[in-house]
Amino acid sequence: MTQKIDMAALFPEIDENRTASKAMRFLKTDFPKMLRVSGRSITDLKSPIISDMPKGNSFANQAEETIIRRIVADQIVRQTRDAIYHCDAKSKTILELLYLSSSRYGDEQVWEHIGYEKTQYYYYKKMALLSFADAYLLEDLHCYKK
Repeated sequence: MTQKIDMAALFPEIDENRTASKAMRFLKTDFPKMLRVSGRSITDLKSPIISDMPKGNSFANQAEETIIRRIVADQIVRQTRDAIYHCDAKSKTILELLYLSSSRYGDEQVWEHIGYEKTQYYYYKKMALLSFADAYLLEDLHCYKK
């Protein structure tokens, strides 16, 4: 027997405006922070001293936490880049110019660069943010309708 899948239960209806805003907040705030955290050289850390003697707050714990934060930040950066590259061509171009370019284009610069009118650009930007929210796998960036 073939069992029907309840698509509405698996993929509830999203609030597009709130989802696009959440994705934009992630890309404008969280992503740059993760870039900074992951960009530090791991060789800046001193090797922890291992001892079987009990201690209070040890450097090893601090070093371990810093390494873990760096690894997590690097994973977030890589997943963000991968999610952008999994979007359609228009979305990828918009997101790359806004969030991956060293120049960090503004909205007006992007719509002029790609040759869209302002209204057309904001429609495609919203679609790009929704595509990114769909493709980003480390956190659910969707906001759902109730």
